[in-house]
Amino acid sequence: MEKIAIIGLSCLFPDAKNPQEFWQNLSEEKDSTSDISVSELGLDPSIFYDQTKGKSEKFYFLKGGFIRNFDFNPQEYNLPGEFVESLDNTFKWSLYAAKQAIINSGYWGNQSALSQCGVILGTLGLPTKASNQLFAPIYQQTIEPTISELLHEKDFQLGGKLTTAKASPYNAMVSGLPAAIISRAFNLAGTHFCIDAACSSSFYAIKLASHYLQSGKADLMLAGAISCADPLFLRMLFSGIQGYPDNGISRPLDQTSRGLITSEGIGMVMLKRHSDAVRDGDKILATICGNGLSNDGKGKHLLSPNAQGQITAYQRAYDEAKINPQEINYLECHATGTLLGDSTESNSIQGFFGEKNAKPFIGSSKNNVGHLLVAAGMVGITKTILSMSHNVIPATINVSQPIGNENRVISPQNMIRTATPWPTQATNKYVALSAFGFGGTNSHLILAKGN
Repeated sequence: MEKIAIIGLSCLFPDAKNPQEFWQNLSEEKDSTSDISVSELGLDPSIFYDQTKGKSEKFYFLKGGFIRNFDFNPQEYNLPGEFVESLDNTFKWSLYAAKQAIINSGYWGNQSALSQCGVILGTLGLPTKASNQLFAPIYQQTIEPTISELLHEKDFQLGGKLTTAKASPYNAMVSGLPAAIISRAFNLAGTHFCIDAACSSSFYAIKLASHYLQSGKADLMLAGAISCADPLFLRMLFSGIQGYPDNGISRPLDQTSRGLITSEGIGMVMLKRHSDAVRDGDKILATICGNGLSNDGKGKHLLSPNAQGQITAYQRAYDEAKINPQEINYLECHATGTLLGDSTESNSIQGFFGEKNAKPFIGSSKNNVGHLLVAAGMVGITKTILSMSHNVIPATINVSQPIGNENRVISPQNMIRTATPWPTQATNKYVALSAFGFGGTNSHLILAKGN
């Protein structure tokens, strides 16, 4: 099966509007998470915050990763500026990232090539600020009479009446429309759709995009994922499932960590058949050698990961890549910071890599920016591509008590906690990345970079 070349890269992450800024943050070992503010929430966070876990209609954790101070010009796209301005950030961030990936690939202005380019974007099927604004009047019209009847108060009215302008109806379609808007804005091919494979969405989107290239249905593909849910809804959701740390500590790969930090952002790549990229003299940032997908099947619980399902994804990736796991120099773990998630991943890594006597260096970028949910894989891809390019593996920060022991693959010895030169002078560098989602959607991606 033909390998796929990554020839373009873009991102909009907390504290970073492009890969160069993200690399600078990684190099400076910067923690880009912070407490949620009025700007993100739309109201004073103290109204809903209570540090006691489990209280109804309250969230108990304030930290997150947020896109701040981002300037967006709606006039830069082949769409009416007024229309673009009326759209939710889901669309605006998607347009920005797509344009930057196209520019980075060298195909900006090459309409002949772009007309054969499709788009697959991982999106989160959750409400956004604009979609909530759109549906709020419907909620009020439906709920007010019922509560009025229950309370026997005919003049009862819900608080918080909307005073802002009505949101564009297009914002009701945040789950599927962003890819189509990208395609229209840049006059791309008719292949465009969104998927939701939970936290594995990035690698699922890349897998599907690779299929379109390998089957000849497209010559270029944009693929990536975006996390842009309404911050209040998201905070209530993860407080409800108790995904945030009750001890206030989220440090992936650290023994003290008890939960994750939800974050927002987007990353995209431009993909091309490897032989075509070589033929056309494109700058190949990295080559996708294998992309293994799996599902846990029937498991204990929606939120309970399964080590065997993860191992299946590993095996499929290496079967496709036709390389030995011992060749992997660095493994970017999914490592969300939850006790169950990190321990399960540690066991699956031991069960697969340990049996094959493979001991790659390990780390996680979630310590820097938090967990971008469906877009988490794009953070890992951006980090590892830049790491191979700069011949340095950035530190996994904020780890004081690393999980694992010296007899395991995940061990204090293998964990990159200070910036480390690339461990080999071999012709090819190999990195592996994992992304595991709710419901057992597993993925494992293998990238290579030749000298």
